[in-house]
Amino acid sequence: MVRAVLLVLLSAATAAVVPALASELPSPLTLDAAIAAARDRNPDIRAAQARYLAMRERPIQEGTLPDPTLGVRYHNDDWKNTFGESDFSFVEVSAEQEIPFPGKLGLRSSIAEREAERERAMRDMTVLMALANVAVRYADLAVAERSEEILRENTRFLTLMIEQAAARYGVGEATQQDVLRATLERGALEERLTMLARERKAAAAALAALLDLDAAQTLFATAPLPAPALLEPLESLSARLATGSPPLRAAAEDLLGAREALRLARREYYPDFAVMGGYMNKERLLPEWEVGVRVNIPLYFWRRQRAGVAEASFAARAADHARRNQQVSLEAKLADLHAMAESAQRLVRLYDETLIPQATLTLESARASYGVGRVDFLTTLTAFSALLEYRLRRTEEGGNLWRALAEIGPVVGETPLGEPIGSAP
Repeated sequence: MVRAVLLVLLSAATAAVVPALASELPSPLTLDAAIAAARDRNPDIRAAQARYLAMRERPIQEGTLPDPTLGVRYHNDDWKNTFGESDFSFVEVSAEQEIPFPGKLGLRSSIAEREAERERAMRDMTVLMALANVAVRYADLAVAERSEEILRENTRFLTLMIEQAAARYGVGEATQQDVLRATLERGALEERLTMLARERKAAAAALAALLDLDAAQTLFATAPLPAPALLEPLESLSARLATGSPPLRAAAEDLLGAREALRLARREYYPDFAVMGGYMNKERLLPEWEVGVRVNIPLYFWRRQRAGVAEASFAARAADHARRNQQVSLEAKLADLHAMAESAQRLVRLYDETLIPQATLTLESARASYGVGRVDFLTTLTAFSALLEYRLRRTEEGGNLWRALAEIGPVVGETPLGEPIGSAP
């Protein structure tokens, strides 16, 4: 009985922590809703936020004095307790505080601050990459679903063409080969539908993982991909990359931290101090007290401190080169993604404005001409296949355009919807 009650309470607690998100998502699922759900639930984003919050607690630790030490000492001049009887027996209480050379604590705190800011930039990068992956997987799922719709629609249309060819064959106005060709084409469409179903399930599973859905939760069908924003010139995107790219921000913080570490290494040539004080109780005699200062001497500076400065100098130089490498790599990646988006945008416009309208007219004309015996069935089937391919390619290029735009976002510091990541804690 008790075990049953505990199981019920545990189930209720788990349900409170992980709500049934699938029932909360709109149907059909929109890209905005998928991105919003990922920001709230994606495990990678939550882990990155936790790492940043943990790192943010480090500067105050590094800028604080070391813990003082407190000592208690009892001195006796024989094996038995002679405190209060012998002049040489006493109890001493002492305290000591280590004080680094002025400036060291501030530099250590500054280095930790740079590390925290770098972790913030990496957190932002994780958020943008996760949201970009959501947009890419959403595009894959939407393309697969739209392609399935097109294939099913064309399968029904092809069935009508087969019936038309069979009717003409029945009255001797067409050959059996026309019916066989159309039937073979329908089989090819069924094959493509089977392959698309597999792609759709894989995309849905990947998207569910990004939204942290468990195995019992399923995704709704997706809404059509929204019209993407007009692709900006490469120069405009490059300018935003220089100021908003999280990897560049992280590399800049690495460089600042390395320079601060070099300053700290040079300050290690200076000694640290310790102040101390003690009180001695001799019971029968007057109490005694003492104060003192301890200084550690960097005696082996030509081996330790000098090597530390050299190490920090090389590390700062490496951070500078790494920042430059990050910049040129991101610029090259941005140019590549921009070219992909530009190409996809031109192809989408070509399909919408030229190829699909012309192929539609060609098919309508071929069907009308075939109905009166002016063209053969192969001409009609060729026009049908051309229109189908153009529609499928247009759907795929629309997905390619969204994929390229989504991957541009993390490079310039924006979400797939074009919103800046910002610098919220």
